Amino acid sequence: MFKNFWYAIAFSEEITAAPSKHRLLAQDLVLWRASNGEVRALSNTCIHRGGSLSQGKVEDDNITCPYHGWGFGGDGACTIIPANGRGKPISKRARVDSYPVEERYGWIWVFPGDIPEEERVPIPDLSFMDDPEYRSVSGEWTWNANYERVVENGTDQSHTPFVHGGVFGDPKAPPVEEFEIEVGEWWARLTVEQFSPNKPAGKLTQLFPKSRAYKEDEPTPPVLVKTAFFFPSIVMIDLTIPKLGRQVIWDTNIPVDEYTTLTKWKGYRNFYKTPWADRIAKKMIEKVFAQDDVVVNEIAPELIPTELNGELHLRSDQMSLEFRKIKQKAVDLGYSVLGTSEGTKSMKTIIASPYRREEGLENSWILPATPEGSTSP
Repeated sequence: MFKNFWYAIAFSEEITAAPSKHRLLAQDLVLWRASNGEVRALSNTCIHRGGSLSQGKVEDDNITCPYHGWGFGGDGACTIIPANGRGKPISKRARVDSYPVEERYGWIWVFPGDIPEEERVPIPDLSFMDDPEYRSVSGEWTWNANYERVVENGTDQSHTPFVHGGVFGDPKAPPVEEFEIEVGEWWARLTVEQFSPNKPAGKLTQLFPKSRAYKEDEPTPPVLVKTAFFFPSIVMIDLTIPKLGRQVIWDTNIPVDEYTTLTKWKGYRNFYKTPWADRIAKKMIEKVFAQDDVVVNEIAPELIPTELNGELHLRSDQMSLEFRKIKQKAVDLGYSVLGTSEGTKSMKTIIASPYRREEGLENSWILPATPEGSTSP
């Protein structure tokens, strides 16, 4: 798993003035919306006696621990210790880690890491999500699988005829068509024209009996498919469907821990923009996740091998190879973290926040930082 990247961990509407707990990289966070509308994200563990801050209350924009009433501001600094009484100074060490937050495109993005802002990989441009021409549906899916396996599955072209035959791809014509790949510093995108055994929108057009977009005797034109990943956890499948329009399935694959992934997704389309179509679109996307779930949850080994030759690769596996190359770059930068931030029974570690680098605060932390490294075999 990797620190020092932006993770979209919640839909905007999920975060309110009431505190909520979110698990990321095997660490619990508490999020709430302050009175000015901005979202705060702190480590959920009170450094006094380990109380869960998300069980507390937000008062005057401070989160109050339910155990002993310690209050913490949005910057993580303790603002009140009731047992001390009024007027007593509060130690600089009385603080929890506070993480950068951005709210964009209807998502809450959290940065679990400590590198300076100028060194951070930016949030990708997803401005199409704000386009009123698109209608969207959303949902989530929990996998008993490592998030890297989930991401690679989302960008894998050659599995679709077998896992999703009849929805995407043709099981009678499984060879992957010629494709192009673009590779950026932290992303890759594959473009291919894909034929379907159904009409180009797959089951979607069949589910709309009044649609006259295609005639039965009309040749089936290909769908232009652009599949992309943005390291470490985002997958986007962009479909241009002749005579219908554009459909985008975008998902953030949240590493809950090394063996659990929470996928939050949105499906955007600029055609069939009715509530009735929403139900059908959501049902289709959930069917795809259910089909993948059966396979991905049983993949062995559970973690991707650290060596590129740890599995046999073909030309059609190029996106997986690009993901693994970029992953190695993140490892070389020291961004990987051990899957032990949940700690042992007597010691808990925390992913370091930017405040740990501030002058005067270097030694102001009760809980140690999660060690770097990888538990992959």
